[in-house]
Amino acid sequence: MISSCICDNGKKSYFRKFISYKNETVFKEFEGIVIGKCENCGILKTFPPESGVKFNPKQSRAEFYDNSQEKFIGLFKPIVNLIKKHKKSGTILDVGCSSGILLTLLKKEEFNIKGIEPNKKAFSIAKNKLGKDIFSGTLQDFLGRNKKKFDCIIYNHVLEHIEDPVEEINLAKKILKRGGILILGVPNTSNIIFYLRQKYWEPLMPNEHIWHFNTKYLISLFKRLDLKVIEKYFSDDGRQDYPLMKKSYFRTLSFVNKFFGTGEAVLLVFKPI
Repeated sequence: MISSCICDNGKKSYFRKFISYKNETVFKEFEGIVIGKCENCGILKTFPPESGVKFNPKQSRAEFYDNSQEKFIGLFKPIVNLIKKHKKSGTILDVGCSSGILLTLLKKEEFNIKGIEPNKKAFSIAKNKLGKDIFSGTLQDFLGRNKKKFDCIIYNHVLEHIEDPVEEINLAKKILKRGGILILGVPNTSNIIFYLRQKYWEPLMPNEHIWHFNTKYLISLFKRLDLKVIEKYFSDDGRQDYPLMKKSYFRTLSFVNKFFGTGEAVLLVFKPI
């Protein structure tokens, strides 16, 4: 498979078939999707079939998030804590803010907030909560109307949905203050649960995610973009709805992840070099 890759500034790279969804009985909605591995850099990329499967990187789960606020408030607490550790006050931009749960938490901590959300339904929910602090569109659209710089820019489970992550981060750098931080949250494929589960690993979500990152790759990529990692935070999916035996199995795997200093998701804090 030939496609553009992050590793070579948009030039074409060869992707070897890594995961294939064929004759599916579990994830029928992924039928025909292939995940390829770049022969040059090793990054994983989704290749949707030409027809049949609905591939939508701009999919929003805003209503689900809003109806499960208590759960997501708990999941967002580590981000709030990381920001407070590095910034006692200041301006924060959340790119792909969804229904605005994280921004609401940050506003309560007396940060000056701004959110960007391209999905119309999610934007409407967030705007009802936070008013003029929410912008409808992409970061590129936002830059056309805004010259303000920010102390902190957040991409929480957003970058894997963006076709050109390098271009996106270069845009973000234009409005990151000197001494500012960029916080990135993504699913992390360098963990024991993905190694064992492969295509059945729940965070893979190949009908929505274009890219499937690992921590080492991201740190190297961002270094190339003149951003240095200053902190890492790993976590695993609690799978609270699973039966007890399955839950115990995944808890054991989570222990293995912790032993090796990794997890199913990673939060990375970067600062300009």
